[in-house]
Amino acid sequence: MPKFTKLNPGDVVVGRGRAALEARRPFIEALNAADAGKIELERGEKPATVKRLLQDAAKESGMRIRSSWSDPKQQVLFWKKVGSR
Repeated sequence: MPKFTKLNPGDVVVGRGRAALEARRPFIEALNAADAGKIELERGEKPATVKRLLQDAAKESGMRIRSSWSDPKQQVLFWKKVGSR
């Protein structure tokens, strides 16, 4: 017989949410560690995905940020905090 355990719904992440949470984790850590920074993309990383993860991490952390690409090939993204929500 399986064992059932009651959990708080806010503590449970399932499906795609779990993968998204893991992808945002380094962005959240970077945002909490500094007021500004840069992200250098590795080969194969998509610029739109990196920028979206950064924005999602900021929103989840209750921060407002600004970001812009430093080069036309979108390989280096600068960001800085501009206030709190």
